[in-house]
Order: sequence, then structure tokens, then C-alpha cells
Amino acid sequence: MNNKIKIWTALCAAVCAIAFGACDDDKDLSYKGSLDLNMLGIKQASEIWDGAQCNVSTSLKEPQAGEVQKVDNFNYRLNLALYQNREAGKDATVDLVVAVDSLNKAIANVGTSSVYDVYANALLLPEEYYNLSANKMQLNAGNTKSEEVELNVYSSQLIALVQEEYKEDMKFVLPVRIQNSTSYAINGKTNTIMFFFNVTYVDPGPEYVADGEGVPDDHTLEGGYKLLWHDEFNGTGAPNAEMWRFEEGFQRNEEDQWYKKENAEMKENALVFTAKQERVKNPNYNPNATGGNSWKQTREYAEYTSACVVATNNYAFKYGRLIVRAKVPIEQGGWPAIWSTGNWYEWPLGGEIDILEFYKEKIHANLCWGGSSRWNGTWNSANYPITDFTSKDAKWAEKYHIWRMDWDEKYICIYLDDVLLNKTDLSTTNNKGDHGAGDGGNINPFSNNIEGFGQLMMLNLAIGGNNGRPIEATFPLEYRVDYVRVYQKQ
Repeated sequence: MNNKIKIWTALCAAVCAIAFGACDDDKDLSYKGSLDLNMLGIKQASEIWDGAQCNVSTSLKEPQAGEVQKVDNFNYRLNLALYQNREAGKDATVDLVVAVDSLNKAIANVGTSSVYDVYANALLLPEEYYNLSANKMQLNAGNTKSEEVELNVYSSQLIALVQEEYKEDMKFVLPVRIQNSTSYAINGKTNTIMFFFNVTYVDPGPEYVADGEGVPDDHTLEGGYKLLWHDEFNGTGAPNAEMWRFEEGFQRNEEDQWYKKENAEMKENALVFTAKQERVKNPNYNPNATGGNSWKQTREYAEYTSACVVATNNYAFKYGRLIVRAKVPIEQGGWPAIWSTGNWYEWPLGGEIDILEFYKEKIHANLCWGGSSRWNGTWNSANYPITDFTSKDAKWAEKYHIWRMDWDEKYICIYLDDVLLNKTDLSTTNNKGDHGAGDGGNINPFSNNIEGFGQLMMLNLAIGGNNGRPIEATFPLEYRVDYVRVYQKQ
């Protein structure tokens, strides 16, 4: 009680000093107690102080079909101010820091008081998901608040982190504090704002994830189809070396990537191809090379890397049903493919089937066989603007889709999600001579009785090249193949 009386007396004296000081200039009647009425604080913290804490909570989650992201990027503006917005009599500068120690203390106190319950299971917001526009704040003399400092939190990326990595509801906290004042004392009650970001995990549904179960080796389909061979890619690391081999280096189409095996691995129940923007020295560099494939030598470096796998010779097939489930990147410059070529004869006499190619904003389904000159193909091609798909489903590229090929002696039909893309009459696919190749010029690569002759599957993510430029994609770029299944009729 005595202390309260002393403070009240001192405050009365301060009021008297203001009222009568001009009459008695030689006496100092200003307040000299310990109560500082000019303490610095974060202005917004003072406004939300509830007697125990200064918290700002924001809820985030992946929007569902038809919804719009409510918080695209979180933006908050902070000011430095004196207690009760007093005008500063002198300049004051403080440091603006992320107060990890304050957060850790609050987390450590969970269970000791209801005030700390909000920190249960909280994590510090990773630094790559936010940006503070400055690390200092200055309140200039004559002003009631400082210039603004912006806090930007990348909400969309934070949602993606939860959806793709954590896969459960998460609570992130960013503690922002002022410290090291050059003039006024800092108010310990409003020196820190705790920004809470409660991110709700939304189960994306089966179309967004790879199938982790697969099918048994004796699996059958209606119509008399029995599984011939398959790869479910449900392991980790490199794919089955008995079934797949890797291509290396520059290969075809003047593509910009250097193929290397490190860029494809099994994870999350899929074979994941990752294209990267990185420089690789070309060991075959020869600036004086000439000829049709000289581009493989005249480039001193490759500026991109990616991967391609090719089925080994034991897995060639002819006729039946092929089913591939994949998630395809649709950025300009990427060239993902599901395709096959004949296991004999030079291209295109062995035939080529493009179950999927994506480039220049179109989905392609093609067949190619020998044309009127060597290394010249006859094509039956179909292509569809990617907007045909994304206009109906804005999340099309985030989902897995099924490419299917039905092949018998008369027709090859290529489907995407059960929609027919290309139907080729195999009575029209005879090669038009070998033109010096020496063999294969008079066969039909898609309809024949040649024992042991068939198609070899290829999966790859190319970059650029004569169909893929300009390269405008964001790297790393991923292409995911859930499984490959080949059936034949019993």
C-alpha cells in the first residue's frame, strides 16, 4: 500500500510540475520515480495485448474444388511506437529479430498454465517461408510511430509443405521481437508478437498419390487379359536393373538435357524423374564435329540434367494392353514421355509408339513407321491443347492419370483416362522400303508374325530440344510414373 501511495504522490507532483513549472524555472519538479511512461513497444502488439500475450493467428488450408485460396500470401505491417502513442522527443532505434528463445521458453511451459496451451505441438516457422523487410526499426523525434516494416509469409508454399511433407495438421509460430533500444526503454509486455499459422492438412484423395499396393503377378482384366509383366515402382532407390536400363548423355532431338541415372529414383511409390538446371561438362566435346549428330559433340556443356529408362530386351512385347499411371508436368520446356520403339531394325523401321508426349502446351499421341527416305518417318499423330484438360480441372497437373494402349493385329488405340486420343488402322502402317538400311524396310512393324520382334518401353523427362523450346519451366521439374503394366490375351 505504501508503494502505491508513493507512486500516486509522485504522479501528482509530475502534474504540478507541468502546471506550475513556468512559474518556478529554477526548480526541477519532474517525476523521478521508476514508472516509465515512455516505453517503446510494437504498436500492433499494444493494440492486441490481452493482459497475457500478443498473438496473431491465421488459419490456412489447401482449397477444395471450386474454392479460392483465402490467404494467398500473408502480409503484416509493423510499427515502433511509444506507450499510448506519445510523440517521441528523441530518435530511437531497435533491432527486429526472430525470438527463437522466447518461443522455446513458451513451448517448454506447455502444461504449466493455460496461457501456454496454444504452444502445444508448435514449430518455429522455417525461415524460407517468410521475409521481414528490415531488421531494424527507427522512431524519429517528433513522430508517434516509425515507418512500417513488412512481414510476408509465403502461405501457398507453407500449405504445400504440409500437404506434401508433413501430411497432417501443423502449427507454425514466428516470434517477432524488438530489442537493443538506443534511447527509450522497451515495454516487456508488448515487445514481441507471436504469429501463429495453423495449417490444416487436406487429404487430397487417391488421384493425387501413387498406388502403394500394386497388383499380383497373376492379375487379370476383363476381356481375357492376363498380366505379362509389370513394375509398380513401390521400392526405393534405382529401378529394377533386370527390367530397366538407363540412358546416358545426349541422345536425340537436339534435347538440352544430359541424361544420368542419378535423376530417377523410386520414392513415394513412384518412379520419380527430376530435371535440374545444372551444368555438366560434355566429355565428348569437339567443336569441329560435323554430321547429323554433331550437336552431341559441339556443345561443351549441358545446362540441364534429367533421366531416361528403357526396358531391357527380355521385356519386349507385341499386342495386348499397356497401362501406365503417371503425373505429368505441364510447364513449357518440359518434354515428359511414355513411348516405345522396336527392338530390331534402325529407326523408324522398327516402329515408334508415343503413348504420351507433352510439349508446347499439347498432349500428343502418335505412331511412326518407315517413310519415303532413310531416317524419315510416316506419322499418324493426334494432339490436344492442355487447356482441353485444365479448363475442366484446374488441378489436372497435380493428379495421376492413366494412359492406355490397346493393340491387336488390326488397330492400335491410345487412351487418356478412357478417352480415345488416337486410333491407327494397322493396314496402313507398312514401311516404305529400307532406303539403304539393309533390313526391315518391307515389314509392318505393328502387325506381323515375326517371332521375338516387338516394342521396348521407354520413360523419360526431356528438356527443350527441337520440340521443347523455349525452356520456361521452373526447376527442379518432376515427372512421376506410378506403374507400368503390360497385359496380353490368354
